[in-house]
Amino acid sequence: MQIKGIDISRHQRAGEVNFKKLRELGYDFVMIRAGYGKFASQKDTAFEQHYSEAVKAGLYAGAYHYSYALNTREAIEEADCFLTWIKGTRLEYPVAFDIEDECQKKLTNAQRTDIALAFMQRVEDAGYYTMLYSSAYWLGSKLDMKRLSHFDVWCAAYVGSQENIKKYYDGPYGMWQYSSDTVLPTVYRSRLDQDYAYKDYARIIRDAGLNHLDSICRETVDLSRYE
Repeated sequence: MQIKGIDISRHQRAGEVNFKKLRELGYDFVMIRAGYGKFASQKDTAFEQHYSEAVKAGLYAGAYHYSYALNTREAIEEADCFLTWIKGTRLEYPVAFDIEDECQKKLTNAQRTDIALAFMQRVEDAGYYTMLYSSAYWLGSKLDMKRLSHFDVWCAAYVGSQENIKKYYDGPYGMWQYSSDTVLPTVYRSRLDQDYAYKDYARIIRDAGLNHLDSICRETVDLSRYE
């Protein structure tokens, strides 16, 4: 199974991404940045419009949070912001914690792992399918992946083939961000990150009763996708 998707943030200007064309090209999902950091003011300014237009086009939506946390207290503060931002959205794909910032390089592997665990456990406890995003290099050398093995992984590696990922990270992952410079002229005027998902996340999340889907209006869901 190899399902096509993209991930976006305010760097792709709201209103300029043609999600309908993206769906016509055979893409199934979009991972949308909800925000970054630990303050309410750091919500991604394009999140709501990207989300609304993606869902309207028939794409599955997931969300991610970019972290600047330097300790577990800040990680929990970030998680609480993130949960506020995504509340009420119909996310049929995972929610992801993105740890890769320059400010976190000075920390130890144990500290970075503590931060990831604090954020992801907080979000998982709130009822969401939660996963870890980082580069293959970080996954292989900057985090203790044994302690994080409970969580799914979204691996970023622009290395041409999956086999080459093993040079940096030899663990499991459910999604692969394989390019950051693909241009789809009918979809967006500039570069887009490209992803593959290797699991039927929409079905997994629905069947597990996660992401609060049962409490959110689902009238725009194409139910034939579950048959």
